Amino acid sequence: MAAEKQQFIDDQRQRNAVEGKIGQGKRRYGLGLIREKLPVTQGTTIAMNVLVMNLQELLELLFVFFAYLLQLMLVDGAAKRRQAVLLGVQTAAA
Repeated sequence: MAAEKQQFIDDQRQRNAVEGKIGQGKRRYGLGLIREKLPVTQGTTIAMNVLVMNLQELLELLFVFFAYLLQLMLVDGAAKRRQAVLLGVQTAAA
């Protein structure tokens, strides 16, 4: 009985995740506006929308990655400039 209840809870979690993505597709990507009549064209439209959703996620991850790299390069460059200034001051004083 406990195993069945746990299986039901796990199924609900998975279903909620899928339903949430479908809801996001309807709100942000117009999945609720599909007007194609043939099942083939409906499937193609849905597949294209899912592709766009995945590409947007990928682009957001790439943006964050490149922003992080840029930040690292700027911080590293500033640290090197500070180090050069300190070394210049120390050698001039010595």
